[in-house]
Amino acid sequence: MRYFYCIFLLFCLCIGSYAQTVTGTLHSSLKNEPVSYASIRLLSANDSTYVMGALTRDEGEFTLHPKRGSYILDISSLGYDRSTFSLEVSDKSDIDLGIILLKEAENVLGEAVVTASVPDIIVKGDTIEYNADAYRVGEDALLQDLVRRMPGIEVSSDGKLMANGKIISKILIDGKEFFDNDIDLALRNLPASMVNKLQLFKDQSEMSKLTGFKDSNAEQVLNLTVKEGMKKSVFGNARVGYGTDDRYSNKVNANYMEDDNQFALIGNMNNVTDNFEYSGVSSQYDGITKERNLSTNINIQRNDKISVGGNIRYEDNDNLFKMDSDTETFIEDGNRMSTQSSSSNNRKRNLIYSMHSKWTPDSLTTVYTRMSINTGTSTDIRRGESLSYIENQNDTTSGWSDYVTKGNTYSLNGSLVIGRKLNSKGRNISLSLTGAFRGSKDNGTNYSTTEYQSLNSTKIIDQELSIRGSGNNWGILLSYVEPLSKHHSLLLSYNYRQDYSGRDRLTYRKDGEGEYTIIDKDYTRNTLSRYNTQRFNVGFQGVHEKYEYSLGFSVDPTYSKNRSAVGDSLIEKQSQNVVNYSPTLKFTYRPSSNATFDFDYYGSTEHPTLRQLSKDTIIIDALSRTYGNPDLKPSFDNNVSMYYQISNYEKGAFFMITASGNYIVNKIVDYTIIDPQGNTESSYRNVKGNWGMNGGIMFNTPLRNKKITVDNSSFAYFVRNIGYSNGAKNITYNLTLSESFSINYKSENFNQRLQANVAFNITRNNLSKEGDLGTSNLGIKSSSMIKFPWDITLQNDISYTYNHGYSAAFKNSELLWNLAVSKQFMKKKAATVKLQCYDLLGDRNNLVRVVSGNYISDTKTNMIGRYVLFSFNYRFNFLNGKTSSAETQAPEGYGY
Repeated sequence: MRYFYCIFLLFCLCIGSYAQTVTGTLHSSLKNEPVSYASIRLLSANDSTYVMGALTRDEGEFTLHPKRGSYILDISSLGYDRSTFSLEVSDKSDIDLGIILLKEAENVLGEAVVTASVPDIIVKGDTIEYNADAYRVGEDALLQDLVRRMPGIEVSSDGKLMANGKIISKILIDGKEFFDNDIDLALRNLPASMVNKLQLFKDQSEMSKLTGFKDSNAEQVLNLTVKEGMKKSVFGNARVGYGTDDRYSNKVNANYMEDDNQFALIGNMNNVTDNFEYSGVSSQYDGITKERNLSTNINIQRNDKISVGGNIRYEDNDNLFKMDSDTETFIEDGNRMSTQSSSSNNRKRNLIYSMHSKWTPDSLTTVYTRMSINTGTSTDIRRGESLSYIENQNDTTSGWSDYVTKGNTYSLNGSLVIGRKLNSKGRNISLSLTGAFRGSKDNGTNYSTTEYQSLNSTKIIDQELSIRGSGNNWGILLSYVEPLSKHHSLLLSYNYRQDYSGRDRLTYRKDGEGEYTIIDKDYTRNTLSRYNTQRFNVGFQGVHEKYEYSLGFSVDPTYSKNRSAVGDSLIEKQSQNVVNYSPTLKFTYRPSSNATFDFDYYGSTEHPTLRQLSKDTIIIDALSRTYGNPDLKPSFDNNVSMYYQISNYEKGAFFMITASGNYIVNKIVDYTIIDPQGNTESSYRNVKGNWGMNGGIMFNTPLRNKKITVDNSSFAYFVRNIGYSNGAKNITYNLTLSESFSINYKSENFNQRLQANVAFNITRNNLSKEGDLGTSNLGIKSSSMIKFPWDITLQNDISYTYNHGYSAAFKNSELLWNLAVSKQFMKKKAATVKLQCYDLLGDRNNLVRVVSGNYISDTKTNMIGRYVLFSFNYRFNFLNGKTSSAETQAPEGYGY
């Protein structure tokens, strides 16, 4: 056994007590490989009582911060013999124990070797880490199938990836950006089987990384770590598939990884959903889309000084979207009921190029650069029918519309961020420059009829449109950080930004000869807007061993002006000078390496825009027009959030509790007036008393039989919205309660997941004549995967959803059955044939309820229905140009 020597250095003075840093690295004695997630415990030498502990990280490292004294270092890990050492800590220097070798335990019983199982979820500092292998999915599963099974992660009704109620804004691969943070592209194209761990954390901006001050609104990021068997190799898959109703799915995905270098190529041509497990209330897959995409992505780092990444994408997508909705608007004389049926066909072609780089010419300087170029064309065809009436009255207003536009867009964006350390104590200065140009051009036609039954009249709009838009912006940000002590620092920053935008909407109606030559002044506007914004910010930050905090306060003077005209005739000219204020507070406490408590407060002032203050009346369509209110006051939004998360590695348990709330003073809301014919005039008013709060509890734990795991997510949301409807004050209370519970059984050849979901939405409104405007949703789902002999796999998903309280016009239940059978063959099981049956019962439903301050709306949209698809999939994994051996090939189950 090697002996340890100690070097003494004062680490920190925190609450009157001294502590040292003790570090070390665990390796196995047989293979000399890192031992991760080992338990490190520090015990008192006097009575062996527990003092503190930690878990080793991925590379086997651990860090402890004990006070001076005599200790016993106790190291244990499943599969290894326990090791103990005496340790003396004084106040003269830190201690580096170097590499500690652990001897493999002799736990061999016949041919069975006892091995440790990694927990489904663990907390590592501020990071929640999911073990991908704990959430088994099919052999052809994509990333979106994997994340849907993970507690706390979901796809919202508008298609956004959410974690614990907050948006995930980036997906990284081994810490590197993937396709310019295009989350949808990652979800629908990355194979789930390449993922080893999924790490959820808050990522700081590039400026924050340079200054050392944490952002008040850091982005939530999901990082994917790649399995070791796929690194230093070329891996991927190719798939061709064709099915009933002319459904097809063809895809190629190739990846090359070596050290810190990444290359990816994705080609996609399909008209079906890639999500085998879809069910439930969600509008993410609204419409039917034909995709034709080709993308390439690179991340290169040849040395420690410079790294470069970027991507090129070509997209040609055609979407057919249909919608039916029932809306109830609350007014005093009787609620206004309306129905709408619409369809749109949109085709977009885009070419996108982006790049980013990081350069560290020396140990004191860091430079970030970014640039993106986007050009595209689009064709948009919209058609719709509508009917509205006041409850218990016979008078109706009906109409239909036909809107067609064709156009093109372009944009260019760039940024440069430079940071320089001025001394070793933390003093630094940073500079950020940003700029962008954009433009668009659209031409089209607009035709609509509106029939008023009570007036026995019809209004016709027949127009030709020419719309031009342009804009640019640039900004500069300077920041300076001064260390006040070892643990505290001060930030001073100044930001200036200028935005310019122009929009010319020319609308023509027919002359006597049927030509579109007469300018329709009610619908024509030429607008120019300019905004100059400054921000003076001061921040104070304290960073200690177990806790850190920051205080900030910003003063934001803003000058804006707007000009509206029709040709040479000036309609309105406005200018505005306002000052906004934004206080912030952040506090993080880490009692141990596997637990974190976080508290955030953010306040912001929002002044009304020039559009909201304008007296000019804008006609939107035959039934709607809007104008501003020059007497509006600024609003102030207070936001508070907190969470506590902890995991137990030995038990494999995870627990999280979250809570947040907001209160808005003088919120700016819509003020609507609806006449008996359904014509709507909209303006704006200030209201007081809008607030909301939410909270949730989530846990995941295995039972005594480690093959069985249960997880639970319970959330509650309450919102009080005040607005105006037909001139009357409108107060809406909305309470949402949701519960999701699942039990999972995992074995080598069988995986079963049973899940139950229930949600209650209770709505009350002071203007509604109905007492109960609530809904409830019940869902039960069974997901099974069975591996038979001869490399045959059966995947079976059955889910039932019942929706109560929605409009009678919509079906209130769904029974969705998906079934797939696959067979692997060829060398190393590289090829797979698969028969996939989607929505066997033809019962798929898509229903969404939206509750706002003055209305409630039920919406149903079109989606892909029942089909059967036969596909051939080939996966590959090459190492240094050669097919990988059994030791280095992708883990079993990889590929399509």
